[in-house]
Amino acid sequence: LALLIVSLLGVAAVVWGWLVADPQFDVFVLDAGPADQLAVGRVTPFPEVDVYLLGLADGRVRALDGVVSESGCSVRWLADDPRPREADPRRGPGAFLDPCTGAIWSATGDAISGTSEPLRTFRVIFQRAEDGVQHMYVDVLGRDRPADPDGG
Repeated sequence: LALLIVSLLGVAAVVWGWLVADPQFDVFVLDAGPADQLAVGRVTPFPEVDVYLLGLADGRVRALDGVVSESGCSVRWLADDPRPREADPRRGPGAFLDPCTGAIWSATGDAISGTSEPLRTFRVIFQRAEDGVQHMYVDVLGRDRPADPDGG
């Protein structure tokens, strides 16, 4: 009898989710351009969508969300900030600052001060574009697609 009740509750929860819940899963794909234009260890900003790319020494690319989950504010990239030098695997300057809370992250998105949460990361895919050049595409989750500046 207990198994039957648990099973019915499980089915009811699934049906309730289909009928009542309206899950939002916004995603858009950012064409971050040719892969050979990204330098290892350098942060490349895409301010129009609040995304930052960092080329890693092992050939991977880290895409960092420039919108802080906790505050909802857009981070500022401070290229010459020395604070995270010891915590950053690059051992170079550069920090992300949340102007709303004062929290600091390294260039890799690791929390330095003011928070324990790292910056959110997005998936990066390498694929040949129509121009025949290998491009980087970033799946930007949880955000509306930005307006097209050309009106299209």
